[in-house]
Amino acid sequence: MVKVIMEIVRLANIVPGIFRKALQDVEIKGYMVPAGWGIMVCPPAVHLNPDIYEDPLAFNPWRWQGKPEITGGTKHFMAFGGGLRFCVGTDLTKVLMATFIHNLVTKYRWKTVKGGNIVRTPGLGFPDGFDIQLFPKN
Repeated sequence: MVKVIMEIVRLANIVPGIFRKALQDVEIKGYMVPAGWGIMVCPPAVHLNPDIYEDPLAFNPWRWQGKPEITGGTKHFMAFGGGLRFCVGTDLTKVLMATFIHNLVTKYRWKTVKGGNIVRTPGLGFPDGFDIQLFPKN
């Protein structure tokens, strides 16, 4: 279940931007960022980068197979932030997602009533909606 949750938050890009302040002059790929400047990291640019993730738009929990669970932000996965400002609700979020997914999959079946367009701006959105019909499993 952990791998499924990691893949969901990688694709959904809950946080469109992470803002920090440069505490000292720093060079990043040949560019000098002066101390005091604001810096924005865009997780979708990382999470959907084909140089980092093979077929990045595909839902593939198996991409996490054999890798340890990520418990903090890394340069390739920052769905819950990183560094000293890592989201304090990360573990609660994972438990709630696991509970929801478990109940959805074990207690219901569903069918698509009306599909919709998927828009990444940079998060995941369904501007026309995405309607499903749920049926209790017997």
